[in-house]
Amino acid sequence: MMRLLAATVLAAVYSLNGGVPNVQTVKQEIITYYDSGRHDADVARVDAHLQSYVDRRLKQHVREPAVVFDIDDTMLSTFAYEQAHDFGYDARSWSRWEHEDRFPPILPTRRLARELVREHVAIFYVTGRRQSQREVTIRELALAGYPKPAGYSFRPARDHADSVIPFKSAARAAIAARGFDILASIGDQWSDLRGGHAEHLYKLPNPMYLIP
Repeated sequence: MMRLLAATVLAAVYSLNGGVPNVQTVKQEIITYYDSGRHDADVARVDAHLQSYVDRRLKQHVREPAVVFDIDDTMLSTFAYEQAHDFGYDARSWSRWEHEDRFPPILPTRRLARELVREHVAIFYVTGRRQSQREVTIRELALAGYPKPAGYSFRPARDHADSVIPFKSAARAAIAARGFDILASIGDQWSDLRGGHAEHLYKLPNPMYLIP
């Protein structure tokens, strides 16, 4: 997984020496953004917009309504991991955190998922996590209180493309081919959303890393 520190949302901290921010300042700004509650508030606003759109569409008697969710930093927060690892990543420590169930739910998104299920909207979880992580991920989501989805899609081990867009868009296409009307797709990366097969796209804030 390619992970790059994302400073684009923090333009205000740019110094005058060529417009390049100090990396420690950027990291502290990210920590403050999460610790202050502003991140959760921003997520809640995006989730509310999605819920409002789905509710409007349901009044039009959609035959098989569905919403597609990304997982990491859409449903489960990696902020504590990122902070503990100085906004870096390595597969061994990530796997340990997974198996110790240390990625907590993002509460506004959990509320959204539960409400959609209550409204008889099919929800699907499409993630860049690999097939080898399927079992632990399903357990994590259940322990975090997320409803069981209508389906999961994990990135195949053989997929080494430079971008996750082809995988995720193909997963949405397969859902649509089953007869579902994908009213919305939600994720923290633009690569979670691009490639079509969803009426509306909902981008959550994530200043910690970028996935192409």
